[in-house]
Amino acid sequence: MLRPGLPRDSARFVEDRRPGSFHLAYRDDAGGVVSCVTFVPEDLDGMPAWRFRGMATDEARRGEGLGSQVLKAGLVTVAARGGGLVWCNARVSALDFYRRHGFTERGDVFDIPGIGPHVILTRHVD
Repeated sequence: MLRPGLPRDSARFVEDRRPGSFHLAYRDDAGGVVSCVTFVPEDLDGMPAWRFRGMATDEARRGEGLGSQVLKAGLVTVAARGGGLVWCNARVSALDFYRRHGFTERGDVFDIPGIGPHVILTRHVD
């Protein structure tokens, strides 16, 4: 669901197994993942930070608040681990979602080949 039309392995990242990384998912009644996100300790411009990536919600379940739930749970976990700067490379098409959760744009839009236009978003978590 993260990268429709691309191989499943395109949604696996080296950082997934980095110490401190954590993965969150919302599962349906049958146990299938319908929304997910991964948080990774990863500096931004030399500042200690948490990057989240691999955030996705099944297209058929969008609008139910599931993405909001996994994102909020991730931010709570980051806060419990000391908080700080949280950032991501966000699809331009998802900007309104992230703005509703307190994220702001940093820098210009850039293209990730094969995936589309993105922008860096940041937010502080206490």
